[in-house]
Order: sequence, then structure tokens, then C-alpha cells
Amino acid sequence: MKKTFNILIVDDEVLIAQYLKDLLLASGYSAIRMAHSKANALSQIEEEQPDVVLLDIGLKSELEGIEIAETINANWQIPFLFITAQASKEVIEKALNTNPVSYITKPFKQADVYAAIHLIEKKTEANRLQYLVFKDGYTQVKLALDTILYVQSTNNYIHIFTSTKKLTLRNSLDWFKANTPDSLFHRIHRSYIVNVTKISKSSSKSVFIGDIEIPVSRGNQVKLD
Repeated sequence: MKKTFNILIVDDEVLIAQYLKDLLLASGYSAIRMAHSKANALSQIEEEQPDVVLLDIGLKSELEGIEIAETINANWQIPFLFITAQASKEVIEKALNTNPVSYITKPFKQADVYAAIHLIEKKTEANRLQYLVFKDGYTQVKLALDTILYVQSTNNYIHIFTSTKKLTLRNSLDWFKANTPDSLFHRIHRSYIVNVTKISKSSSKSVFIGDIEIPVSRGNQVKLD
């Protein structure tokens, strides 16, 4: 599994945001969006669910960046770092209370920008090997991968079966595969993905997870260790 690392830059100074984007492009990142207002930033975060937000503390007013950070903390599990220049001690303390993962200072240096983002990317990738993060209504859910038994697709929905419950999401099996490690989950049928560590026995036509029999289509058999 290798997923594109999505970055959102939030800064009302367009030239500064573009310069920061250029530094990131030069560092090998390509999925970069920009927002120049609080409303646009929150809209993009809601719709795009970026992997990290680079957030100017000030924006139009001195505390708008901090207000965005507080909204991120209340609604999403998305890491953010602050873009800082000169700010009062009081503002800095308020910013730090929102628990940013890091910060970078103006004027930017490419090495500092790359180091900050790369560390977050590495932590995100490690997290993806352990959890599936998704939105259920207005709530963000962090589901441990080792609790998932199998996933079934019906129409425009997928049903995630765990050891204790069933979760239904308006999403696709392709989305599930893109967000989970190939080493753990195998698509055995156009309608099924299974956690290979949960398979108790298999044949050319089906696999069993406990007492549950799941069909296997031709060419998608699982080789058990």
C-alpha cells in the first residue's frame, strides 16, 4: 500500500502560500492544495480530509489560525503544524495549547519544511499499518485493522465485519484497499476482501473465517502460510 500524501496550506498571503507550495513540490510532494481564508480552509478539510494542514496562526485576524486548529481537534484526527512569524507570547501560548505536531517559521528554509512534513508523513504511514480512519456521520472513527475480519460490498456501500460489530459505510472496496496494507487484506471476490490472518481454512472456491464461508472467484485464491 502506498497512498498519496495530501497537504493543505492555509495562509491568506497568496504569494507566501505559493512559495511554500513550491518548496514542497521541490521536495517531492505533489498533492498540495491551498486555502486563503478560514471558511475555505474548513470547507476543504471537511471535503478532502488532507493528511496534514500547514496553518498560518494569524490569517485575517490574529486568532483565526488557532480557531481553525481548535475546529480540527474537535472534528477530525488530522495533524497540523503552524506557520509562524512574529507573534506575541500570548498568541504563541494559545497556539501551543492546541497541540500542533510541529511548526515552521518564516522565512522558510526548504530543509526545515521537508523535515517537518516528512516526519509527519512517516508517522502517518506507520499509523495506516495499524488503523483505518474514516468518517461515520459527523464522527471520525479510528478502527484497529487487526479487529477487521472481512469486508463485503453491496451496491454503493461496504460492510466492515469486525470481531464484535458490523459497520456500514458509503464507500467502495477500492477505497478500502487503498487505505489498508496489501500484506493484511486480500480481495478474493468482486464483493469481498478478507483479513488473511483471520482465515481458518481455504479451498479453491471459498475461505472460512470461523464458521463464516466466503466465496473465492477464479484467480483470487489465498495461499495460507
